Amino acid sequence: MTIYRPLMALLVALLLAACSASNKAQIEVDEDGQPVTDVYSNNSLLGSRISIPDLKQKRVGDLLYVQATLENDWKFELDFQYKFKWFDADGFELAPESQPWQQVVMAGRSQNNVKGIAPNPSAVRFEIWVRE
Repeated sequence: MTIYRPLMALLVALLLAACSASNKAQIEVDEDGQPVTDVYSNNSLLGSRISIPDLKQKRVGDLLYVQATLENDWKFELDFQYKFKWFDADGFELAPESQPWQQVVMAGRSQNNVKGIAPNPSAVRFEIWVRE
């Protein structure tokens, strides 16, 4: 019986870690100035079900404005949250507390546009984080 306790504790820890994992879509610009979308995932299940097929960005006044199309590649409904993180030219995150998590419910095999506006003019790069 004492052998099962450490195994159960390990199993519970792994399950809790899986529940708190996030996905991250990092958008960068290539040599031609075109946006490139790289999707990173700490949660392989959610990461395999969400993709970003389209991305648009522009300046509105001095602020960076982004629209990303999230696609549910799974045949069932997904209920998750997303958040934009903004960074300056030196790689520092801008106003991290001001960017709340937004809830999204997507039908199977559907798309949803999400939008974000940088908190100040020094933003030059952003990431889209996704979690369950």
